[in-house]
Amino acid sequence: MAENQSEEISPARVAEIRLRARLAVVERAAWFGFVEAMRARPAETQGFIASERTRCRDGFASGAWAKDLTATERALLGEEVDQGLAQLVEDARTEIGDGV
Repeated sequence: MAENQSEEISPARVAEIRLRARLAVVERAAWFGFVEAMRARPAETQGFIASERTRCRDGFASGAWAKDLTATERALLGEEVDQGLAQLVEDARTEIGDGV
């Protein structure tokens, strides 16, 4: 842990922070792969993301996915996923110099 740290961290909080770190690692690795895909095959990659956006919209809206959530919660999750996928493409296009 960090030097000069005077406060204790609860075991539950340590578990949360470790999960957050794992998520960050997976996110960075996925980002690298996505940017490489955008460089190598931009049209196909953007087409795939467009189809995934449709698939996710349909999956969350139908109730077939995330059955443990209410319809309102699924709608929020679906919106967040859709916006995240759209932003992913915009960010990658900026990263590779094909800015929108």
